[in-house]
Order: sequence, then structure tokens, then C-alpha cells
Amino acid sequence: MGRVSKLMQFGLAALSQFRFGYSKSFVASWDNRPSGEVVIGHERSILDLPASYVRLAKLSDGSVLAGFTTREDGVKVLKVSRSTDGGQRFSPFGEIARGDWDIGNIYLLEVAPAVVLGAFRNHTSVGPNIRHSRITVCKSIDSGKNWVFASQAFEMEGSLGAWEPFMRLAENTNEIQLTYSQEFAANDQRTMLVRDGMNGIARTRDGDQDALVLIFETTDNPPFFNVKATISYDGASWGHRQDVQVVPRGKNAGAPQIASFADESIKATFSGPPMGRKMCWSPPQLVKEANAFWPGSLRLEDNMVMATYDAGGPRAKPIRLNF
Repeated sequence: MGRVSKLMQFGLAALSQFRFGYSKSFVASWDNRPSGEVVIGHERSILDLPASYVRLAKLSDGSVLAGFTTREDGVKVLKVSRSTDGGQRFSPFGEIARGDWDIGNIYLLEVAPAVVLGAFRNHTSVGPNIRHSRITVCKSIDSGKNWVFASQAFEMEGSLGAWEPFMRLAENTNEIQLTYSQEFAANDQRTMLVRDGMNGIARTRDGDQDALVLIFETTDNPPFFNVKATISYDGASWGHRQDVQVVPRGKNAGAPQIASFADESIKATFSGPPMGRKMCWSPPQLVKEANAFWPGSLRLEDNMVMATYDAGGPRAKPIRLNF
């Protein structure tokens, strides 16, 4: 498949979900160097019905798709809404899949003009405490309106599962890189690869080098979740873990997402580009008070990232960098 035009992305926006007991807020971290002003805009509704796990995709025609999971008559449905005004307003547009089994975690990626892939978890029960887990990929050739099955990217059977697919296009090849989180034990969930990369990846620069930054949640301070990041210069090997958000013991921070601004001079919002193989992150800033779940992020303009979340339905807020 053809590759969408190459994007140079520099400053980084990292979003995560703070978990304090049953109350979950949605926060952002940024570089604390002094220039630039962050403006978090007003909330926008993507759908006036309960839905969760919103993920955005910007298409080559300028439209924006929002994929999410909702329910109709007890059946889970993966749907798509569409915006033609830069994410100001969304309207119902397409349906990817539906079923009375466990589907969700939709992720959208345009791989050629009007050709969109949708990857999602697809789990069915095959016996007591046994599930057949799949990461399923569907395809649309009309910008996300109509969908057909494309492939099973991953399958396994057992008491555990695979979750939360993420896709990106390699910069120098036509390769579509898909990652997912795979459980290896009842108390252990980690990210495994199909090709290069890991969940939550953004492209940036470290000096004169292209770099990839991945962000992830981790339980390396068990049993609590923190957010960390690591850097790769080739997409195949990754450096040591660096803290993004470490919360007090007994609290959790998880479900992180990351996006890039276009201007390398970003210093005040989120994280700036890496310097000498190290990221520098500020304390978090509240994007949405509790309860807010499953944050997502996508750069829609050079100086604007759209943050999405579930707060009684799929919602979004623009986060803009003003100089």
C-alpha cells in the first residue's frame, strides 16, 4: 500500500490517566522550559451516546475520523464518526464491526488516500476461563464509511489475551507496523511487537537525528502503575526507561498516549524533543477532571493536538501551543 506523505514531528505531547481509587482524572505532561503558552480548549462531543476508547485519524483529504466502541441492544459496536471542519463537529459516518462478544480498542490509520485500516481486539469465549484472542484488522477504501475484513494480525488461545493495538507507517518503507499488549500471566501485561515499535509512539528529533519516542504504562513498582518512555533511533532497538509520571505509592497513572507538534522550538507544552538521549517532562496539568477514561491524542495542526477521552460519552479537547 502507498504511504501517506512523510511528516516531520518534533515537540511531544504525553497524555495519561491518573487513577485515584475509583476517581480517574486525565492529565498532560509538558516540557517546563519557559517559552510558549499552552491553551486547553473547550470540550467537544463526538457522540451524544455512551461510548468509550476514542481514537482519531486525520486523513489526506483533511477530514478527521473518530473510532470508538458503543452498545446497541446489548451488542458491542465499533463505529466511526467524521469531521470535515478540523474536529469542531463530528457526525455518524461508518460501522466497522459488531458482536455480542468482546470487541473494542479500535485504532485507525490511513495508509493511502481514502484507504483506512482499523485494528481492534476481538475475543471470544471457547470454554471455562478460556478465550480465543485476536487482533483483527478491517479495511475501508472509501475514507472510513464501509468496512471489510482484512486479516487477523495476531491470534492466541488460553486464559490470557491481547489488547490495545497501535499502528504506524515506517518512514522509509511501505511497512505498516502494528503493536499490541499481550498478557503472559494473570498479573502481567506487557507490550509485544508485530514488526517494529510499541504502543504509543511519536516521531521527533534528537539534535540532528531522527528519533522515535514510545510511552507506556508499567508496573515495575508493583502493584501500581506509572508512566515511562524510551527512545529509539532505528525503530528496532530501544533505550533505557525514563520516568514520565511517577505517582505516590497507592495511586496509579496509566493508559498513556503521545503525539507530536511540528515546531522543534516547543518548550512550554508537553515535552520538547529529546536532548542527548534524554526526555525532560514537567509535572502534569489537568485536562479533564474525574471521571475521565481511556485518553487518546492526535496532532491535527502544527501547533494543536486533539485529546480524546470517555466522560459519559466520547469527548475531545484541543490543546494548543501559542507563541
